[in-house]
Amino acid sequence: MVKDLKTVFLCFLMKSSKNLKRGDGKIVVAIKDVERITSEIIDDVVLPKDMLNIPTFLNVARIVLTFVISYMIVVDSDIKLIVFVFVIAAITDWFDGYLARKFKMTNDFGRKADMFADRFLWVGTALTLIFVFGVKGRLEPIHGLQILLIMTREIIAAPFALAGLFSGTVFPPTRHIAKLTTFIQGFALPSLMLSIFYPIWLYVSLPLSLVIGITGAVSGLHYIHDLEILRNRRSIHN
Repeated sequence: MVKDLKTVFLCFLMKSSKNLKRGDGKIVVAIKDVERITSEIIDDVVLPKDMLNIPTFLNVARIVLTFVISYMIVVDSDIKLIVFVFVIAAITDWFDGYLARKFKMTNDFGRKADMFADRFLWVGTALTLIFVFGVKGRLEPIHGLQILLIMTREIIAAPFALAGLFSGTVFPPTRHIAKLTTFIQGFALPSLMLSIFYPIWLYVSLPLSLVIGITGAVSGLHYIHDLEILRNRRSIHN
């Protein structure tokens, strides 16, 4: 895998070097130096085995798509296109979990990466909506209330999840209530975004938001409880 990355990267640099040969000779020399140094660095890089799989790539793709969604919101792209990209990002969440289970690639690193990518997508999109559409005066109080309800789980559990992520704590298995909350979020947030421009969608987003307010609170409290149990077991074993 690493060798393939090296080959692709070096081919790119060599192609760029050929394109610049008719320019300043110092540029060509600099590119050759970069090729040499990059080759030495990549030869010494050994990525953890847990990172070299498709689910991890999908997690990274979800993070990248979050930046794309935020940018599209800022530049005022068509809301239907924004929703389309968001749905693609949300689908990667289901797809990476499916692949990890099917091909037995589940591990603690994958769970942490998946959790971080999920929170990044939901929280990043919600915060961008609040900031950009709020400044532009497009958000009504009912929209703000729905965002809070949709983000109930993240508001409750995110501080504990981030603390566990950076402290190296093993993450608890995902409960069914958490999966249900994520599933409903995948419909509620796009519906909310559409309702800002097409009020008829409020009849979809509001009921879903109310349901998530309940399931999200239960899921967040369960997560904190399960995390505390794991920490206690870890302290006993140590």
